[in-house]
Amino acid sequence: MLIRVKRTLARVFHKTKTSLENSLFYVMRSFLRCLPTRTLANLKSFLTPITQLDYQEHTILMHADSELHLYRARACAKEPETVRWIEESFQPGDVFYDIGANVGAYSLVASKHCGGYLTVHAFEPSFSTYDQLCRNIILNHCEESIIPHMIALAAESAPVIFNYSSLESGSALHALSESSSPPKQFAPVYRQHSLGFSLDDLVSQFGFPVPHHIKLDVDGTELDILHGATHILGQNFVKTILVEVGTENRQADAVTEFLYNKNFYLWSKTDRGDGNTWNYIFKCQT
Repeated sequence: MLIRVKRTLARVFHKTKTSLENSLFYVMRSFLRCLPTRTLANLKSFLTPITQLDYQEHTILMHADSELHLYRARACAKEPETVRWIEESFQPGDVFYDIGANVGAYSLVASKHCGGYLTVHAFEPSFSTYDQLCRNIILNHCEESIIPHMIALAAESAPVIFNYSSLESGSALHALSESSSPPKQFAPVYRQHSLGFSLDDLVSQFGFPVPHHIKLDVDGTELDILHGATHILGQNFVKTILVEVGTENRQADAVTEFLYNKNFYLWSKTDRGDGNTWNYIFKCQT
């Protein structure tokens, strides 16, 4: 009985606190609209809200410029299997490719878990999110461990178009295309012409180290990126791969079959909550 009362009071407190915060926001927004542009510019440069990532083992700070950034700061509760994969598989001296790094939550967890003694290559092609990724790296003094790249990865190195679902920093569900045709799933708010690179070319032509671990969270181009890593995946050097993949249109089956032919087996899979999107973790069989 006492536990139920405590839970009810906690819910009431949370709703009241949220309601007060929302009311304050709307009052402040109305007030701020009346201020001169120079005052607003000075205020923006002065206000640097910081929150803490929900990682229990180490203190990791995150810039929190929006509600979406606060959501990204709950990454560990959102994907505990990803955190567990990092803690159980990564060792000092390893190389980690965080592909679709977003604002850097899992790159930072990997760096802190290994005491800074591993190299993270964090790939994030969105200009607005890449900015926040770099700021979070600097905020946590991880410049020597985490190397950010504003690079789109693809099946082969060629011009590509990065189609934005939103320009808000930390957003997702963008789409990469090789043609001038917009993606079918949404009308892009901006289409960024860029260069796409295959992982094989980054290693063979630009001297990137072959990774020990790869995380792929790219909203639809997982198989393309894996095809672009055919050579490095055939060296039995990569130890583990985590892929966020959908089960519709046999996407997960296609990824599993491709990696099975590269000597990887499916070690675990976790439903992300909608029955369609899963985190698949693969391990090398040798």
